[in-house]
Amino acid sequence: MDEVVAAVEEVKKQWNETWVQTQEHLKSIEEFGKSRNASGEKNSLPRLNGLAQDGLAMLDSLQFKLDVLAPQLPTYDDVESAQTLLESWKQQSRRESFFRDVAKSPLFADAIYKPRPE
Repeated sequence: MDEVVAAVEEVKKQWNETWVQTQEHLKSIEEFGKSRNASGEKNSLPRLNGLAQDGLAMLDSLQFKLDVLAPQLPTYDDVESAQTLLESWKQQSRRESFFRDVAKSPLFADAIYKPRPE
């Protein structure tokens, strides 16, 4: 197997794993106010936000890697397939861009760091 093909397969694998983890973190953030469980420290809002932001940054990095690797693939069909996949990743990521904007807003930061009564 060609090195570039192997690298693309590794990027795809990492994307899928990171996407699932990031979606779980985003869902936890959405549900944070609805139910507070006994492990409040483990799943604090700032921690969940950090994990989600890290996941979104990793997804951006993986998009860049695929963008660089795609034109180096051995066949035209492989290049086209990788570029189509990259476009679908970009569309998926755009849906999460709203979260990025909200998470960076001052109101969100105030909500995160505002002391809550026990």
